[in-house]
Amino acid sequence: MMKDQIERAIDLVLEQDQNGFLNILKVKKINYTVRPDGTVDVEGNINLNSMNLKKFPIKFGVVTGYFDCSHNQLTSLEGCPEKVRSYFSCNFNQLTSLEGCPGKVDGGFHCSHNLLTSLEGCPKKVKGSFDCSRNQLTTLQGCPEKVEGWFDCSYNKLTTLRGCPKKVEGGYKCDHNPLKFTKEDIELAKQGNAPLGLPLSFVLMKNKEKEFRRKKM
Repeated sequence: MMKDQIERAIDLVLEQDQNGFLNILKVKKINYTVRPDGTVDVEGNINLNSMNLKKFPIKFGVVTGYFDCSHNQLTSLEGCPEKVRSYFSCNFNQLTSLEGCPGKVDGGFHCSHNLLTSLEGCPKKVKGSFDCSRNQLTTLQGCPEKVEGWFDCSYNKLTTLRGCPKKVEGGYKCDHNPLKFTKEDIELAKQGNAPLGLPLSFVLMKNKEKEFRRKKM
């Protein structure tokens, strides 16, 4: 019971009290610097995973380690770090946009299991894998131009790969979308020659027709 009370107390601090949050950083012996405008730079990792957050308690600047805000109730990334020198993860939230996310990430970028309809606002280059799977994406416009790991856009509502990264060192994962993409589709998209894409409603209708014919055979 005492542990639950302590965790709830921390949740309340995170939600409501900037000074309280900074005190938590002190207790955890995490070094930080507060700029004149209130932005907080952190030396080390920030782990806000599963804190029941609806918003960030402070405005982060530079975080020298990783930044993990997964498994919360965030609807906005306002307050996110400007720069993260390891990986950034905002998986399992209620985000519809990446506006406000870090402009530079020196590791992987993970934004899966949200409600994203757009990738506008994400970094132009990711020094790791980029995972935007299991969202509501119908377009890849706005995604990074270069990904130094895997690019995963599976389990979305994509009918075209137009706008995908031009350079991906680890490979593409595009399965479980309404349209099945081939290696040729990926190559065309990387060259900027991908088709605009069919209307989602049309693709879904055709998929149902194929499934119906398959069951009758």
